[in-house]
Amino acid sequence: MPDSNHNVEELSARLAVGVVGGVLLAQESKRRGALARLVGLGLVLGAAEPLLRRWLVRQGSARRRVRLRTTVEIARPVQEVFSFCKDFENFPRIIGSLRSVIDYQDGRSHWQGYTPSGDIVEWDVVVTKYVPNSVIAWSSVPQSDVTTTGVLRFAATPAGGTRLAIELTYVPADTGLSDALHAIATQPRQEQIRADIERAAFYIESLPSLDVEARPYLEPTHTAVAANSRPALRR
Repeated sequence: MPDSNHNVEELSARLAVGVVGGVLLAQESKRRGALARLVGLGLVLGAAEPLLRRWLVRQGSARRRVRLRTTVEIARPVQEVFSFCKDFENFPRIIGSLRSVIDYQDGRSHWQGYTPSGDIVEWDVVVTKYVPNSVIAWSSVPQSDVTTTGVLRFAATPAGGTRLAIELTYVPADTGLSDALHAIATQPRQEQIRADIERAAFYIESLPSLDVEARPYLEPTHTAVAANSRPALRR
């Protein structure tokens, strides 16, 4: 357990430095008090900085994660809503944190999203379940910079619209200090996506037409689902 022992030793050393700093902060001497307090403050801050950094990264990382279940009703027939959703390239039109999606229409797609600090994170996705006008499910490929899953379930409403049940997870593999600070200063990613989904219903309803035959989906093959690389030719 060398790493664990090293961490314990580092923590002990920093606590010792913090204690010394605290003693210096308590100095009452008129001649050396101001200088001692200044040095003590520096030691305390130096000892606390790594702990504060780790705490900030943990808080920011938590605010970036998404585990969302929600349902929206859309005043368009199931076939039209399903047609919109089966083409993943439509998703950046309704989800603000998505930069782009390249949907290869064979069960694979490549996604780009924005981190809280404005950088780009990329990952590949495979469709895991596809039942026309009923269910679409997907997940990121192993060892992605983002671990994400999604399930969309479509059901007709009595009025002829669509009840869309949505389950989403989104867990970035890594969060740096810059992204953590931006995440802490802004709305949690889960709430951003929830608001985007609520607005998406109005957006889909506002579309003049939805061609249910456009861009027919090709059932994924075992080779396509297993592949992690992008094809040489893109549309």
